[in-house]
Amino acid sequence: MNFFSRLHFRNKLLLTFLVVLIPIIFLCSVIAFFQVKKIVETSIENELFSSTDLLSGLIRTAAQVSIKNRLRAIAEKNLDIAAFFYGEYESGRLSREAAITRIGQVLLSQTIGKSGYIYCIDSQARVLVHPDGGVRGADVSGFGFVRDQLRMKRGYIEYDWKNPGEEKERPKALYMEYFQPLDWIISVSSYREEFGHLVDIADLRQSISSFTIGKSGYAYVINQAGDVLVHPKIKGMNVLKQVENPNDFIKQMLKEKNGITRYFWKNPGEARAREKIVTYKFIPEYGWIIACSSYVDEVFASLTTLKVLLLGVTVTFFLISVGAAFLISRYFTRPLEVLMEKLEQGAQGNYEVRMTTGSPDEFGRLARHFNSFMAQLENSRTVIEEQNKKNIEVRNALMKNDLKLRSLFNQSFQYTGILSPTGILEEINQSGLDYAGTGIEAVSFKPFWELPWWRHSNEVRQVVKESVAKAAQGQFTRFETTSISKKDEIRFIDISIKPVFNSAGEVAFIITEGRDITEYKLAAKERKNLAVQMEKAQKMESIGTLAGGIAHDFNNILSGILGYAQLAELNIGQPLKAKGHIAQILKGARRAARLTQQILTFSRQHEYEKLPLELSLILKEVLKLLRSSIPVTIEIVEKIESRKMVFADPTQMHQVIMNLCTNAYHAMEEGKGRLTVSLREKKISRRFDFFDQVMAEGTYLEMAISDTGTGMDKDVMLKAFDPYFTTKEVGKGTGFGLALVHAIIDEHDGYITLDTEPDKGTTFYIYLPVAGLPDAWLTGEKIKSPIDRGTERIMVVDDEADIREIIKEFLESCGYVVDTFKDGSDALVAFESKPDQYDLILTDMAMPNMTGDILARHVLGIRKDIPVILCTGYSERVTESYALEIGIKRYAQKPLASEDLSAMIREVLDSAKKNQ
Repeated sequence: MNFFSRLHFRNKLLLTFLVVLIPIIFLCSVIAFFQVKKIVETSIENELFSSTDLLSGLIRTAAQVSIKNRLRAIAEKNLDIAAFFYGEYESGRLSREAAITRIGQVLLSQTIGKSGYIYCIDSQARVLVHPDGGVRGADVSGFGFVRDQLRMKRGYIEYDWKNPGEEKERPKALYMEYFQPLDWIISVSSYREEFGHLVDIADLRQSISSFTIGKSGYAYVINQAGDVLVHPKIKGMNVLKQVENPNDFIKQMLKEKNGITRYFWKNPGEARAREKIVTYKFIPEYGWIIACSSYVDEVFASLTTLKVLLLGVTVTFFLISVGAAFLISRYFTRPLEVLMEKLEQGAQGNYEVRMTTGSPDEFGRLARHFNSFMAQLENSRTVIEEQNKKNIEVRNALMKNDLKLRSLFNQSFQYTGILSPTGILEEINQSGLDYAGTGIEAVSFKPFWELPWWRHSNEVRQVVKESVAKAAQGQFTRFETTSISKKDEIRFIDISIKPVFNSAGEVAFIITEGRDITEYKLAAKERKNLAVQMEKAQKMESIGTLAGGIAHDFNNILSGILGYAQLAELNIGQPLKAKGHIAQILKGARRAARLTQQILTFSRQHEYEKLPLELSLILKEVLKLLRSSIPVTIEIVEKIESRKMVFADPTQMHQVIMNLCTNAYHAMEEGKGRLTVSLREKKISRRFDFFDQVMAEGTYLEMAISDTGTGMDKDVMLKAFDPYFTTKEVGKGTGFGLALVHAIIDEHDGYITLDTEPDKGTTFYIYLPVAGLPDAWLTGEKIKSPIDRGTERIMVVDDEADIREIIKEFLESCGYVVDTFKDGSDALVAFESKPDQYDLILTDMAMPNMTGDILARHVLGIRKDIPVILCTGYSERVTESYALEIGIKRYAQKPLASEDLSAMIREVLDSAKKNQ
């Protein structure tokens, strides 16, 4: 290596050229030789194969002609025999039958090859003569070759034949002559695979022996047993049995039957064995292998000449290349030496050095480029010095700008961070650090979801991790979650995670931004509470509208109760009349209870419950109340055409109808007009509601509420459902009604629309899906069941003495043993003294000292299996769900009918017995 490095460039170029060129020349020569050798060998082998194919074709043709002539000679000879014996018959020396018999005997006595034979048929295809006696007399016209015989009668035919018991057909051939006096077709047949026995190889020996390949090549024939049939030098020898000469190649030929092989052979009188090449082909119908052989050195003599020629060309080309390489290296390296000298001067700081540029070739161009380069260096030196000054100024400006951006990044009120595509925090602004009360070193280069902001919840960590994974895939995510501050306060955070892409469309980094929305959430909650209060105010407005009607109805009910009570007192001596008056008193009391229940239902706060509801009943109930509270000058028209059910909350439906009817009444300013309410069933195919929503196809109940009031113009109509929008004067409503109506209808999967025209009135249309319940369910009557009876001990607790006495007297009439108490404290003391003597406790809810739910908790704590029924007139604190949750078995609303009370008590007692 040191030797090579010390050489001049010219010598290096020459040496490198020689090192590369010599192997290439040698390799190309070798490749060329072997490629030509392969082509020559292939050509010679193809020529040998062609010679073998030609010879086998000649032999097959000659043998076939020989066989055909052989069969023909036999057929003609037997025709003469038939003619001879038939002549004996004609001369009278033999009878016809004797002549025919003699002819048949002669024909059947002959064999053709190994299994060939002679047979005769007539023109009707009947077998007359055949070695197989079972075939004689048979009609063989069904065979194709027989039909050819009948058509030709004389000539040569080849065909396939399968004897009984053989698996497949074998090729046969026959020659036939026609003996007209007897109408016999004399046929001489033989299998083609036995043709070898019919051919006289001596007939072919001359033509095969005269066939030569090259100078000393020749052809020969052997059979499958290894016998030499034709050979120019060997006669009558079995080459497999002799040991003087090699015979492995013969075994290979007999095994492969077709192909090419090489072997060594030594002729008598020769000093050594020489390599030979032989191609061979099998003729299956004769069992012969035809071979053409020649000596390799004779066949491939042209390759030796080629080898010498390639060697001479290679040496000559090598010498010429060496001389050319020397001259070329000298020519090209001299300008390079000059260039190196000039470069060394330039490297020492002499930018004025130049080269001669007279040559038009590449070296001249290189010299001109060198001169231009040195000139540019000289000119650029001053420019670079000036640019360095500017770069210093730009760097200072960039540092100042970076300081501004960093300050903006850190002073942002949002918590901003920059993540790697894998979610590792790379940067975080000061706001985020201050919120968590940590330093940059504690959070840098850590997974974002494992940072202190999420230490309060594993679930939040998982949500953040999944969102970062989505951003890494190119998705923008934004969500609300919770975070924990440095003061360990749980705060609400609005966070966005956004990917930033590079020019290749890949995620370069991820930006996270968080904003504290705790105060916003609290304000939203406050607004929700305000909306609830507004709903209550609207409901109270509706209750105010109902007040007059309820007072009117309640006074009417009380008047009826008072009147019938006086009549019952006057007729106490007449039981039948008194019983009738008492029934009317009970009826009035039930009406009063339903009216009170309606007020409580409308005003109570609870989760709405959708049940199968007959909307027509609610509609009639509202109209009945309205009739008593609006001027009689306003006509109410009721058009109820359907009693179909809808799934709805009764209170909400009551509120919707009351609101729309109240609005309609207020719209008729002078207190005159007509309020029309209709209810009918309608099928909807494709329509839009007031809010341009597509109404789903189906069957609906259409409730229409119309007035003949002032109506609305287009601007007012578009704002009609906005919260807090109202056309009423101050003190005449909340302005929340139609927005609430729309919310309720939407919650019930319904739709609302309206028609209005100024000074002509307004019609609101409400569409609710029909529940689809059977008509039998709608019209079924409740069958009054008999009063249930029993013998158990019952504790009755109520602060009203009249109620205690009424319940006691009724239950004792049913067979029960009853103990009454005026408040929960007394009842608890009695129960604690004898907790096992009571079978059931029936208690009121609102009582002094101890309420019913507190009493139930205490007794259930003493005896877990005691059944408790809680009755209440009205309670905002205790709901049915709460009562059942603490262990109370039934929650009942006062007043209760006697038969309902007895049925409830019996059901609870029987259920407790089953669970014991």
